[in-house]
Order: sequence, then structure tokens, then C-alpha cells
Amino acid sequence: MAKAAKKKPARKRSTKAADGEITAMRAKAYADLEPHLCAIANMGTIASNLFDCTDKGLYDFAVHLLEEMLDDLKARYYALDFRP
Repeated sequence: MAKAAKKKPARKRSTKAADGEITAMRAKAYADLEPHLCAIANMGTIASNLFDCTDKGLYDFAVHLLEEMLDDLKARYYALDFRP
């Protein structure tokens, strides 16, 4: 015998004011991420420019720093924890 399909729990209906508040919070949070994104883009450019550099230690340093910056951005992004 087939199992009955489970119903999804009903989502709470939010008011337009609450939706507007959440939208404003998201906009501010994403705007706060912009400088970090710009710094990561710049570091990515620096790292790619150093790819052919004879000093591989400098290239490795740039890539390592880029990795740390990306990890930090990821932590900041997931800390926002916005639910749909």
C-alpha cells in the first residue's frame, strides 16, 4: 500500500510592513558586504597578475590571502541567516 503524501507545513503569511522591514534589512546587509566584495575582486586581480611572477612566494601569499578573504566573506554571508 502506498504511503500518503505528506503536506508541507503552511507558511506564515506576513504583512506588507514586515516584508518591507525584511527587505530593508537585507538591502542594508548586502550593502554592507559590498566593500568586502570589492576587496576580494581587487585581490583576485592582484593574484592573477602575479601568476607569471618569478617570485612564486609572492603569488602563493596573494592566493592564500584571497582564500582567507573568501572564507571571511562566506562567514559574513551565512551569518545573515535570512529565511525566505
